[in-house]
Amino acid sequence: MSFTIRSQEDVYKFALPLYDYLNQHGHAPEAKALDEVVDGCFSNNGHALEAHRNAFSQIRETVDDLPDHYQLALNAALGVLTDE
Repeated sequence: MSFTIRSQEDVYKFALPLYDYLNQHGHAPEAKALDEVVDGCFSNNGHALEAHRNAFSQIRETVDDLPDHYQLALNAALGVLTDE
């Protein structure tokens, strides 16, 4: 399985499989933080993007056993979020 991350929509779509992976592989705190972002109510799209950027950055810093395709997608998502 690979993920194509080129847009904000792709970033949002990637959050769910990333959450599932984290939850199923012993990364409950990171999964919970990502769940809160995905389910969060934000006053505007900018706040939602910033929350995703923060959650993805935390995951990249704390989860060192992501499979390569998740790591590549996570880096691509952060690239999209940084370019916005």
